[in-house]
Amino acid sequence: MIMANGLSPSMSLAGDGSGDEHLLLRETYHRCSNDLQLIVSLLALQSRRAAHPEVRHALADAVQRVSILARARSAMQTDRPPTLETALRQVCEALHSQADPHAILISLEATDAVQGLPATKITTLALVVNELATNAIKHGFRDGKAGRVRISIHMKNSCKVIVLVDDDGLPFPKACSDGLGLAIAQRLMLSIGGSFIMPRSGSKTFELRVPVG
Repeated sequence: MIMANGLSPSMSLAGDGSGDEHLLLRETYHRCSNDLQLIVSLLALQSRRAAHPEVRHALADAVQRVSILARARSAMQTDRPPTLETALRQVCEALHSQADPHAILISLEATDAVQGLPATKITTLALVVNELATNAIKHGFRDGKAGRVRISIHMKNSCKVIVLVDDDGLPFPKACSDGLGLAIAQRLMLSIGGSFIMPRSGSKTFELRVPVG
């Protein structure tokens, strides 16, 4: 008998072989991606119907955040293991859709290949990088200012991933330091045992550190 989700009863359980487990995992990712896309559609619809500008902006921010998560989940459906570089390239592609491509260049540089980073950490880093880059686009390039957002990946002693997010836009507003976006980013990094390092004086570089193991 084939069930509604396309899996046989035996494959819907814990399966006896690694093939069944792999198929079940892919089905789970597929279902999660579909659910996230539905949430994005509902939030976008609600945003268009909202009467107050602040509500529309808040819902639009939520749409953008969930969209990044949906993209990251979609990347996990492939036969190849997801990589941090692939996930962050998807973030860059999504950011280009909300930034003027003629004015703001969003670049990714991977100086080291990252091996052994779990999918959960990859997804979380993608969400945090998206948050930081989105803030840079919103606050650093107002009034048509041109510039660049740089994202780079490094390894330290083969046991720690370092992701840097920097831009050459306007100075980082002090009011944003206590904003919801950065609070979310900090909590996400803590959830995967990582570190969230704010820019030092005179710098706009955010530093994210995550152990590989």
